[in-house]
Amino acid sequence: MKKIFFAILPFFFGLTVSQAQETTRTPRLGILVPESGRAESQAIKGLRDGLKELGYQEGKNLQIEIRDAKGDRGVLKQEAGELVRQKVRVIFTTGTRATQAAKSATSEIPIVFNHPADPVALGLVKSMARPGANITGVAALSLQMTDRRLEILKEIAPSVRRVMIYYDSNNPYSRENFLSAKKAAGKLKLDVEEHAIKSSDEMRKSIGSLQQRDGDAFFHVPDDLIESQVDFIIEAAREKGWPSMFSEESWVTKGGLAGYSPNYYQMGRQAARLVDKILKGAKPKDLPIEKAGKFDLVLNLRTANAIGISIPSELLKKADRVIR
Repeated sequence: MKKIFFAILPFFFGLTVSQAQETTRTPRLGILVPESGRAESQAIKGLRDGLKELGYQEGKNLQIEIRDAKGDRGVLKQEAGELVRQKVRVIFTTGTRATQAAKSATSEIPIVFNHPADPVALGLVKSMARPGANITGVAALSLQMTDRRLEILKEIAPSVRRVMIYYDSNNPYSRENFLSAKKAAGKLKLDVEEHAIKSSDEMRKSIGSLQQRDGDAFFHVPDDLIESQVDFIIEAAREKGWPSMFSEESWVTKGGLAGYSPNYYQMGRQAARLVDKILKGAKPKDLPIEKAGKFDLVLNLRTANAIGISIPSELLKKADRVIR
């Protein structure tokens, strides 16, 4: 009996070693997100679907490790470091904070991002054509959509004469976003009421002190501080009767009037192709940054009714999604 046992032992041992080697050969993709919002979940879904179409099967020829910081910047840095320690082959990120955390954590592991803004202006890459270093990805260049978002706001509410814009005065990129919106508003002969704030409490007090006036509207520009107070802003806009335009579909779902934003699912699918190229040997520095291929218009009819606005039927037909 002992002879039989020792005879088959090498077989099982050999199988275990083979399995271990197979696991080692299976590439690992790390996913780093600042928080699990709708944009992030849609981007990840698009990434997974895109990779599946390219022949990757999770658990077979690809391992995926997801790290969600749940809004905590300190945790974001820790999770980026953890992915590096796990020696993932590629790190996929969403947004500025996650990309910066990954960039700080490694200069060797390739990083593929989904980003709503301009990665060159933010200093993430050298140029769109040749990003350099270990980073590439898909960018929405959302500031270039500012003009269109303001045009849509005017189509929805022709009586709007003044847009209120809040931004974090401590964030130079937020001020750039504001200046871009101010320039676009001037083309449409819209006045801009600037509110540069330093904290969420300051923003809440400022909005609370504003009197209801005809012709006012709220216009959102990308800004972490403002976005942390979206629920408050949406409720205030409803109470004061402000039409509101956001750059995220999820905030229209919560009660904002309108949103014109990148289709994050499609951006995820675009990112999948870049991940595939890297896994097959391409260098991120040689892969040009891709531009988001689709933007979605989302309208909230319930909010429109609540603040007494009738959205033109032609605009409703153009919308990618209407919340009724």
